[in-house]
Amino acid sequence: MDNRTLKLWLWSVLVFTPGSKRLWQLSANYDDIFEFTSAIKSGEISGLTEKEIERAEKITDRDVDEILERCDDLGMKVYCYESEGYPKRLKGIADPPAVLFAYGNLDFLNDKCVISVVGARKPSEYSIATTGRICKDLIGRNILLASGFAGGIDQIANNVSIECGSFPIAVSGAALDSDYPKGSGELKNIIAQKGVMISELFPGCRAYGNAFVNRNRILVGISDAVLFAECSQQSHGLDNFDHALSQGKQIFVIPPHDIYDSRYFGQRDLIRNECQPVFGAEDIVYSLGCERFEFIKMVKSLGEFTLPSEDSAIFSDGVKAENTKPKKRRRQKAEKKSKEQTKETAIKPQIDYSSLDEQQQKLCRVLEGGNMLADELAQKLEWDISDVLAVLTELEMYGVVRSFPGKMFGL
Repeated sequence: MDNRTLKLWLWSVLVFTPGSKRLWQLSANYDDIFEFTSAIKSGEISGLTEKEIERAEKITDRDVDEILERCDDLGMKVYCYESEGYPKRLKGIADPPAVLFAYGNLDFLNDKCVISVVGARKPSEYSIATTGRICKDLIGRNILLASGFAGGIDQIANNVSIECGSFPIAVSGAALDSDYPKGSGELKNIIAQKGVMISELFPGCRAYGNAFVNRNRILVGISDAVLFAECSQQSHGLDNFDHALSQGKQIFVIPPHDIYDSRYFGQRDLIRNECQPVFGAEDIVYSLGCERFEFIKMVKSLGEFTLPSEDSAIFSDGVKAENTKPKKRRRQKAEKKSKEQTKETAIKPQIDYSSLDEQQQKLCRVLEGGNMLADELAQKLEWDISDVLAVLTELEMYGVVRSFPGKMFGL
């Protein structure tokens, strides 16, 4: 990938803002980032908001160069969606970060089992002790730990990784050059030297209202499973449950210390919703055991077992089956009175629904209106997200539906 491609991705992020779904929704009808950005600059794309149009006119190549120069000065690496080192797991989620900024190296993320550890910023002594012990045991079984780089439980995961000589992984909801959490500069340096610090916010960018919610989709996205250590019913960290569910990731829960203590009501509700309680690292290792994770060190007491990888979304290696059908152009030029003007119109695919069941037909008819995220389909159909993902998988196998960058689905 050449530097020009990286610059175009970064320019797009500046136009649509970090974490915006709009970039993926509008780019789905274009073959590459060059064609997409050219269409924006020439005013060929309809539906842009006033602010997006304003930013597209205002942001220059020099603005992009200044950010990249700043990253270079800080020793910060920059990855775009097409970069060779971009984490493979992130390409399979809804609305992946178009550009990532990192201190450290991302390469090892593709080769290791990663567990995200989430929980309260002011945990109880019970949660501190149990989380620390489970984290240490997971690392002893060759599993890496990721955190959202806040206080409390997040810091336990980071510190245990460092103490055990593992690769700490931290996903920040703020720009990496900011002092967040306050006084965390030394810890950032240690994590960068031994593992990696990640953010989708460019240097100097202020954290906005939903930046930490957006961070969580990345945290879950780079992981194979999520471990909830402590959370109340009002915990903001519970949106990790939604991300994990939509991404097909396993969810583990440390049981409450006191079932009548409101500090643990979030864990109580997760277990009620069929998330798996764990009483030690071996429970997590057993559930994740499969050929993909053959490097995980199993405990002898578990014995031998096998689990077919196709039975669960968590075992997907992210490699999509090759599409043997010829690629269709999604746009066509309509004739105009003036030969110099063109208009883009969507090509409606002609599909025979007679061989599909009722659920599959309903989903296809919704997709006739345009590409959508799985979450959007679930909302429109009023289905559970797991049902939507199951039907989409069937339709992809039949060649009726295909997935696009940003985890958008279309006919």
